[in-house]
Amino acid sequence: MLGLGEGEAGSIVPQHLQRRIKRVSVVLTALAVAIFVTIPVYVMVAVAVQDPTTVFAGGDVHLLITDLTLRNFEVLFEETATVQYFINSLIVTISSTFLSTSLAVAAGYGLTRFDFTGKTVAARAVLFSYMFSPIVLAIPLYVIFYTLGLLDSYFALTLGLTAISAPFTIWLMWQYFQTVPIALEESAWVRGASRTRTVWDVVLPVARPGYISAAIFSFAVAWNDFTMSRVVMSSDEMYTITVGASLFLDRVTIGWGETMAVSLLICIPPFLIAVFLQNYLLQGFNVGGLE
Repeated sequence: MLGLGEGEAGSIVPQHLQRRIKRVSVVLTALAVAIFVTIPVYVMVAVAVQDPTTVFAGGDVHLLITDLTLRNFEVLFEETATVQYFINSLIVTISSTFLSTSLAVAAGYGLTRFDFTGKTVAARAVLFSYMFSPIVLAIPLYVIFYTLGLLDSYFALTLGLTAISAPFTIWLMWQYFQTVPIALEESAWVRGASRTRTVWDVVLPVARPGYISAAIFSFAVAWNDFTMSRVVMSSDEMYTITVGASLFLDRVTIGWGETMAVSLLICIPPFLIAVFLQNYLLQGFNVGGLE
């Protein structure tokens, strides 16, 4: 057998089978997870885009999509403040994402390129603060905002959401900037570029996957937030879509069709971001401290 002993020749087949079994196991596991995740999403879409009389005809649930309609969405827009809630979510989410990402880039670069006493401790303390539940931050922030007269404002909610997401995004950028070679900056300095120009023209383009990942994470935290919005905002017209949806679902007689319609609206922005920016997200998280 081409010079191989019996022991060596016999060991080739088990290793080959082992790799094949492992590959099949991974595929089957991924398929099972995909089905488990996809079924609830399909049910949500099927109920949202059909008339309730079609879905629940004859006392049974019919989830095969046969009669498309936008009636469920029309009820939301005509009888509730869904549009205002959606706009509120967009405003605070975009603002919080921009602020959190900017802080992460500045702090991450500073922690990477400048030496000062307690730098590592400070970085770990920032990450440790992310371990606290949002409600733990919401209560003292409520007191602060109340004292300053900032309650029920986009500004206050933006700061609150930034406080939730910034610790992790700072840690992420600190880790990512460590993968950017300092030689790139030194080369720009030799050519007479200032540190600011170097950061803008050299460092940030290289670190694009990192800060886009930080932005995606910040967006997800802000868009899906319920606790901070419920605590900071006191008037119905200022609620975000997550809080507003829960309110009108409790106060107005709305069926399953409208419930699934608003759920579908909430899912669309994160889904689009995940689809178009998933490569950046994977690259940003694939750094030494986060593998």
